Amino acid sequence: MIARGVPPAPRKVLIIKPSALGDVITALPVLRGLKRTFPACRVSWLIGNNFEPLISHDSDLDEIVLFDRKTMGAAWRSVSAAGLVVSFLWKLRRSHFDWVLDLQGLLRSGIFTRATGSPVRTGFASAREGARLFYNHRFSPEASHTVDRNIELARHMGIDARSEDMTLQIAPEAQQFTDDFLLANDLRTGEFLVCVPPTRWETKLYPSRHWQRVISHVTRRTTVVLMGGPGDRDLCQAAMRDIGRGAINLAGQTGIREFVAMIGASGGVICGDSAAALIAPAVGVDSVVLIGPTRPERTGPYNGGRAIVADVPCRGCLRKRCSHITCMQLIDPDEVIEAAGTMLTNAHNRTAGG
Repeated sequence: MIARGVPPAPRKVLIIKPSALGDVITALPVLRGLKRTFPACRVSWLIGNNFEPLISHDSDLDEIVLFDRKTMGAAWRSVSAAGLVVSFLWKLRRSHFDWVLDLQGLLRSGIFTRATGSPVRTGFASAREGARLFYNHRFSPEASHTVDRNIELARHMGIDARSEDMTLQIAPEAQQFTDDFLLANDLRTGEFLVCVPPTRWETKLYPSRHWQRVISHVTRRTTVVLMGGPGDRDLCQAAMRDIGRGAINLAGQTGIREFVAMIGASGGVICGDSAAALIAPAVGVDSVVLIGPTRPERTGPYNGGRAIVADVPCRGCLRKRCSHITCMQLIDPDEVIEAAGTMLTNAHNRTAGG
């Protein structure tokens, strides 16, 4: 049922979820649900230019609205940047969206929502930085997990969004990259693991010495591919230090699309609380997620996967800085190794069954 006062069957809808990588993935059920419920609807997505490769090739999307955060963030000190902001806001206004769904819930996204002039502007009642003031339809979900909260908001609007809708489509060129990589390294789909040591917060980092122990044991059974961004190569190299054959450092050698495709071809992912933890279920593979300062019930594994946490009083503090990071230090590598072994066995069984 569509929320009271909301016109049915929108012709044009804008989803606002500009960042970050993992957060964009959590909003995918809204996109899938929109296309299921209103097949003729034209759906646009406002996204940061850094994250555009994740979804720009998606068959359910009709338009990408690019947001250059770095350039527009300089509007207060640059006349040209201020002009770009004005032009961007006018573009939103001229698009004549019937509905706007702000799934970011910050001041900037709230301003974008209001700038559209849409008759239906929806967001969370708990949106921060005053963003809720820009909505004329506010919703308070009961769910804890971010994905489920987005689904609840969508259902409130009469959108048939489902948990299984959190799926990523792999771009053809990224699939070709993965196929070439597997061939060059004599690997087969599902018979290697991806490890992703980097995270955006230093408090989410699993210690390199623990990674070394985990990777050393896993490479006795299969190949490990380490992945990360251009600035993460040294971190990944430290995680595989003194490990001989069986570990490949691919950090900095892929874009977002190739990152997704490599995870999709793997037997599973071991990572901290990062985008990889959400990419894994979105491409149909298992994950082992090492969690300390964040909360599994809010941002942890979804649709499968296993969260490993240390039993410390301060776990889930949500701090980006910490003098000891005990929550990550005390995650037992042997527990991670055991979980990785189970993940490998499950991947092998799936491959054999397929």
